[in-house]
Amino acid sequence: MTENNEENGMEFDINKTVALVKGGVLEPQTTWSEYLADNPGWQKTLFLLTGPLLLANVLLSTLFTWIFGGLSKYAMGDSFIAALLFTLVTAVAGFLLAVFIISALAGVFGGKPSFDRTFAAVSLVAIPAWLAGIVGALIPWVGFLVALAGGIWSLVLLYKIIPLALEVPDDKRVGHYIVSIIAVIICNMILGAVLAFSGLRPGPDLSDIGSRNDGKTSISGDIASGTGIFGQAQRQAELVQAASRDQFEPPSDGKVSEDQVEDLVEVVKKAEAALADRAERLKKISEEVEEGEVKSPGDLMAIYEGMGTAVSLQNVEMEVVKTGGGNWAEYRWVKEQLRVAKLQQGSGSDALEHNFELYKEYEDVLGDLF
Repeated sequence: MTENNEENGMEFDINKTVALVKGGVLEPQTTWSEYLADNPGWQKTLFLLTGPLLLANVLLSTLFTWIFGGLSKYAMGDSFIAALLFTLVTAVAGFLLAVFIISALAGVFGGKPSFDRTFAAVSLVAIPAWLAGIVGALIPWVGFLVALAGGIWSLVLLYKIIPLALEVPDDKRVGHYIVSIIAVIICNMILGAVLAFSGLRPGPDLSDIGSRNDGKTSISGDIASGTGIFGQAQRQAELVQAASRDQFEPPSDGKVSEDQVEDLVEVVKKAEAALADRAERLKKISEEVEEGEVKSPGDLMAIYEGMGTAVSLQNVEMEVVKTGGGNWAEYRWVKEQLRVAKLQQGSGSDALEHNFELYKEYEDVLGDLF
């Protein structure tokens, strides 16, 4: 049995683990190249790196947090074992989600999807985050800043390792990275919500949180207006929720008015400008990361804000509509009528002919929209 484990790499070697951890922090590029050159299976990485570090992070960070009071009993519940198991389950699930998503999207963006190599890549870049999580738990009240810095640095390393691990082309690298981060965040938010409202999460019952404060939901303004990943994720969630409540009764004749088309054109112009600005900021950040210009805590915070920008890219049109006091349901209806009118070239009904004539008036702006 031992011989089979050695052949498959499924054996824990403390010396190799320490060497990988040290190299992952001090000489990441060299360590990645050497480790990935052997195309290690996920089992080898699990026994050699992922398992030991993830378990150490969960056990020690939960223990230190419990001892030093970095988290309240409200968040962790009264049972240390329950808190430990919950943290372990969410950590493992979050890790596997990231591996599956990053690997699958590599194929979509022209790379070579590989669960084994993605498992290794995510494990290698997660080293700073895992270590910072342990150290941060030792420091009451401000330890989260240490953990945050480690998490941001791991995100920087993830951007760097993707071409090496999955051969994503340079021209699609930023797109793959942004979409992967957004997908991982959304999936983890869904996972967290399911666990919280199913009663599996330790601590008090959260199922009535929406009914407190005289039946009104309350969300922290600081979080909602945050510029980092989690602030933007919260803001986007609120935006989608608000947009989903919009209602619109289409006219019986199916004809779009000129005012509606002008409003749509205005939204499109503003959305294009916002996308260009945010894309330029992300490009600048990616160039700084590529050139190794990330050296200070301020640089890390700039990257953190950049990740928040990436999260907000998915709903730019919705954001323009809602912040301008518009009706998202009406906007979608107008957009769909113009799309169909263009597809049918105005033939088939009076409404299609009317809508196509309006579309042609603004084709220079709307041409690339459909």
